[in-house]
Amino acid sequence: MHEQKADTVTVVRGTPAHVDAAWEILDRCRRALDARGIQQWDDVYPTREVIEADVANGRLWVLEVEGRVRASVALDSAQDPQYASVEWAYSEPALVVHRLCVDPGAWGRGYATQLMNFAERYAAEHGFASIRLDAYSANPESIHLYRRRGYRDAGQVYFPRRRGHFHCFELATSQSKSR
Repeated sequence: MHEQKADTVTVVRGTPAHVDAAWEILDRCRRALDARGIQQWDDVYPTREVIEADVANGRLWVLEVEGRVRASVALDSAQDPQYASVEWAYSEPALVVHRLCVDPGAWGRGYATQLMNFAERYAAEHGFASIRLDAYSANPESIHLYRRRGYRDAGQVYFPRRRGHFHCFELATSQSKSR
């Protein structure tokens, strides 16, 4: 019988040392999505400066596999102005998920699911009543991920320079479910 060693997967707060890897993954992800006809991101947004600001503001989290960054996400309570037009069902404070991305070379390994597991635990542990996010309408994998996880479709928003709309999703945290 052959035993298979499981990879060590950790989620850690991003530091300046993570900026290069996080930016390279996001850029590769942008190009891979574009090759599939999904113009979710472009040369204007997001940029390396956005990743640097995420680190500076303590909102970048990276998923490492055997010490190598394979995915990242930004978590905070900042909501785009477009969110004001959405009829959210769950209360605030809300943790908002931004720029979840997985290195295209690691797609299909469950890293997005692991980051969302982390985000949901983080939200509950830090007193957030709900989680909010948006997903590009032309990105069926991300939409499927959130629906499969039980996120509620809350409405649609449009962002400048984007061809399509974004679905807004939300989930009550275990914190708010127990109230």
